[in-house]
Amino acid sequence: MKFKAYYWAIIAAAVVVVVALTAPALFRGSDKDPENPHSPEELARLRNEMLSYTPQVEAYKDLIAANPADDVAMSGLASIYSMQGRYTEAAEWYSKALAANPQDADIYAGLGEAYLGQGLIDVAMREVEKGLAIDPNHQVLLLVRGAVYAESGKMEEARKDWQRAYDINPSNRSANLAQQLLAGPDDTGFSP
Repeated sequence: MKFKAYYWAIIAAAVVVVVALTAPALFRGSDKDPENPHSPEELARLRNEMLSYTPQVEAYKDLIAANPADDVAMSGLASIYSMQGRYTEAAEWYSKALAANPQDADIYAGLGEAYLGQGLIDVAMREVEKGLAIDPNHQVLLLVRGAVYAESGKMEEARKDWQRAYDINPSNRSANLAQQLLAGPDDTGFSP
């Protein structure tokens, strides 16, 4: 199988991000390390450059330019914007991805999260419900709907969704997040 150059760019950028995240000692400034030639400010700048998503964004844009109906590339771009807190742009790209593939529950999860990030609770809930109509056992959708309920002050409903997400598959990353949410401040006697 031949990989196109833009796939290699995405893979290379992902490797850079993983290395940067798994090797934080490379970027830590320390007053106890006289051998380190970089100031803490310089290390912070280098770390931010390493964690830049610019290569991935460009690669996704190139993929979309080559195939305007590439819902995977649109979702990937939207995901990066969401990670950067650019929720309006994320919602725009998730919406475009849904136009290309309206039966993908993962896209609804991302779109719901993007709307939640913008504080559009009702719109977020509407999109999450559309996704759950496609796949009622989608862990991420249940986590997002729980977050929407929590943001609305409906903690009992939120906990039900988080528990359901955990119960679907207790051995994956989504279940781990559900478990952390379930063990939140209300279980410890603390109020947010």
